[in-house]
This record gives sequence, structure tokens and C-alpha cells, in this order.
Amino acid sequence: MALLFAFSILILFFASLQYYWPGKWQINSSSLQWKGETLTLMKGQGFNARGGLTIDGLSGAGIALATLPAPSFRAEDYPAVHWLISSDKQDAKVEFLWRTSVNPARVFAREIEWLGNSTTPLYMAGDINWQGQIIEMMLMVHAPLHAPLTIEAVKAEPPLGIVWREWFGTEQWLGTSMHFMGGNESRHWLAPLPFVAVSLGLALLGYAALAWRKILVFDHRMLWALVFLAWFALDMRWQIDLLHKLGLTQQRYAGKSWEEKHLAADDGPLFDLMQQVRAKLPPTGQFRVYLIADDEYIRGRGAYHLYPFNVLSSQELFAPKQFKPGDFIVILGKDEIEFDVARKLLKGSAGWKLSAELLLVAENNVLLKVL
Repeated sequence: MALLFAFSILILFFASLQYYWPGKWQINSSSLQWKGETLTLMKGQGFNARGGLTIDGLSGAGIALATLPAPSFRAEDYPAVHWLISSDKQDAKVEFLWRTSVNPARVFAREIEWLGNSTTPLYMAGDINWQGQIIEMMLMVHAPLHAPLTIEAVKAEPPLGIVWREWFGTEQWLGTSMHFMGGNESRHWLAPLPFVAVSLGLALLGYAALAWRKILVFDHRMLWALVFLAWFALDMRWQIDLLHKLGLTQQRYAGKSWEEKHLAADDGPLFDLMQQVRAKLPPTGQFRVYLIADDEYIRGRGAYHLYPFNVLSSQELFAPKQFKPGDFIVILGKDEIEFDVARKLLKGSAGWKLSAELLLVAENNVLLKVL
């Protein structure tokens, strides 16, 4: 039973590799990797630390450019490129740039997608510009850059490297982690679920053929056993990934107080800001707290951290008649709203004015009290 299932997996595995990468999957079995510190920062500001390159500032044109000269490999032999990048905020647009020997005067580009605090691999096999000898690879960061961005490493992966990551790679915590793996990453055709499903189908067909030829005695329990094997293989992979995530959770939160755990979370900076706001609010009273921010997630989490106060969140600032003396306004990153400190006037984009007192300033975030 197990031998039949394993044989089906091997047949599909090698047939698929040969179909998608004819002759190329046998050429290279190891990935190419360069540490972030080997990159040269051509534009922007940054520094090398712990083997990586941290970009903490952009040029006057609003970009940062890091280059890896002369990587020297054939594009066709490495159909995936993974820039290992991390940042506390994922609002910066990041692009992978490269030049080839086929057209050395032209620079090609692909945008890199964020997944949580890190980035997803780029599957280059379907890109017509990914061919010939790669003579230069670059990373361009576009504004806004609200938090430092660290390039830990760059990896060029052969076909077998892609399969290995799909099958045995681990992921960080995502909102979907309790139900399935993968998140928003573009899954390759060799993703475990479809591969195991097709392998199970081949195993069932193989068993039916052997039973029909009377080489094996048909037993319906064998069918259920094959289904169980396929399910067990997928579930064990999921459990191993959850065990990895448990280790990440332990590293982040173990032994910390309630406040330290909140500060260590993904929205730690927002929690810290809301704690500063909370310290400025009266402990009791009939007042409302208006939280104004463009991002829906920021509004929701900010309001959560301010409960049980009476919080009303919105993307746009309300008209002056909405407010009463004693109410509080928290404005997060709304550059179009002005406040005249000397005259104690809040000025909206529509031209209205509201008397208010400035209680807190933190970067481009403010707390005001309506007068």
C-alpha cells in the first residue's frame, strides 16, 4: 500500500519536472545565495548590520537602489528569485530589477509582493525577459518608507529548490494559518495539495489495474488506506509548520508581561501610541474619542486599544458641529489636516475651523481636546 503510493509520487514527480523543465532540473541542485551585506547601496541611505543591508532613507527622488553586480548565472537554470526582505511596515513599493547578456542595455523589472512582514519569492520561469546570462541584479525601493527595510539575503533557486520550499518550507503566522498554508503567496504547480491529490489518483488507478489483472486481491479497505496516507502526509506537513509557528510565538511572547506582549506584536508601535493617548484621557466622563486615520486596519486596532472609552473611528474628520467641548480627537497620519498651535485652531481641508488644545504629538500623529 505505502509502496504503491510512494511509487505514484515518484512517477508524477519526475514526469512533472521533465515536462516543465525539460533537461534543466538535472543541471543544478543547489541554490545560489548572496548575503545582504554584499549589495552596494547606490541611492538612498542605509547601513550594513548582522550580514544584511538596512535601508532607512530614500534619495531626493524618493527611491533607494541596491545593486548586486556580476551575479553570473544562467536565468533558465534558476526559475525563481527570492529577496529575503523584512520590515515593520509594508507600505513601500519594492521592485526587483535585472539586466541580461541578451539585452544588456535594458533594465527589466518585477514588483515584489509583501506577505506579512516579509516578501514572497518571484517565479521567473514565465517571464520572457528572464533568459540568457544574468549580469546584474538590483532592488529598488519607492516612497513611502515609513520604517527601515532590511535585505537579509538574495536567493536564486533551481527547480528542485522551488519544490523543496513548497513542500518543506515554513511560514510566519498569517490570518489563515489555522486553516491552511500558503497565505497570499503565488503557489507553484508543484504545491503539495494538488500534487498529493493527483498522486492519490494515480495510486488508486494503479491498484485498480493490479486488481483487474489479478496480481493483487481487491480489498476496499486498501482504497481507504491510500486516502488516509494522502491525508496523513498533508496533515503532517501542516502540523510541522504549526510547530514552527509555535516556536516563533514562544520567541516573541514567552516570559513577557501583558504590556510587553502587546509591544512585541505586529501592531506594537500603534499600541504604544494608544497607551500615550490613554494616559492623556480622563479616567471617567461623558466624552467621546474620535479616531481619524486613512487605513481601516489602523482605525480598528487603534479603537480596540482605546476601549472601553467611547471611540468613534472614521477616515475623514467630521464637521465641527459633530464635536462637543471636552471631546478628544486622535489624528493618525492625516497630512491634509492642519493645526495652528498659537491660535489653537484645527483647520480642515474644506476650510472649516475648530477650537482645540494640543495634548500630544508623536511624529505625524496628534491628540487634541475640543474646547
